[in-house]
Amino acid sequence: MQRPASVHPILEVFHDRLLDGLEFCRLAYSLFDDAVNQPDDGHTLRERRGPLKQLIEELLPICRYVQTFYAPGQYISVRWVYGNQSFDAKVEATGKMVDHGMWPSNGTLEITQAVHENEHLMRELLNTKGGGFGLDGLSRGKGRRGAREIESVATSYSNQSYINDMCSIVLKAIEAKVVKLANGDYPEGTTLIVDCSLTTIFLSNEWDKLIEMVRSALPTNRFDRIFLTAASGRYSATL
Repeated sequence: MQRPASVHPILEVFHDRLLDGLEFCRLAYSLFDDAVNQPDDGHTLRERRGPLKQLIEELLPICRYVQTFYAPGQYISVRWVYGNQSFDAKVEATGKMVDHGMWPSNGTLEITQAVHENEHLMRELLNTKGGGFGLDGLSRGKGRRGAREIESVATSYSNQSYINDMCSIVLKAIEAKVVKLANGDYPEGTTLIVDCSLTTIFLSNEWDKLIEMVRSALPTNRFDRIFLTAASGRYSATL
């Protein structure tokens, strides 16, 4: 197998190789640990440059999917493919659950991000100044010396407005993919994985409320399933 010129060497172990799902997770978590252990207080991770973008935005969400659905009689293997093809990974499954038609033997995965439009500004602010207020209060403007700087002002929420806002972000991400699916951009049997970057701390009951709201407003679609994950995998749900 020849590595495409654009694939970073440390991603070779994943690219176009069929890996048992748990082995896929082990390798992805090892790569994550290598990044975490860099002596830069998380700067490299927050920048998401090079292979770390694929790690955080594709490989880790796939890991959450695998760890949710890999089970006795339902053994999932993953073939992640780097590039701009009509899917992010192919999956195969074996075992008695598959033999009895209770889980598909193959399919594809498409991963998308549900993030606030200012999320990248917060990551940059954390690297340059160590912190800031909430995402809604961020903007980029001219500083005192004329350079463009990130400004951060305090904002507040009323009742469950932050859940409503997060619901809109998630639905927007899903709706964009539903349109592509309707246009034939994805193969049949595709699972959509939505990696949600929550806008603030969500308690478990608030996550449940968010899922209830998303489910009630979900557009009609032909995805095999829609899988949501958030808070580094601590929350997940299937729509």
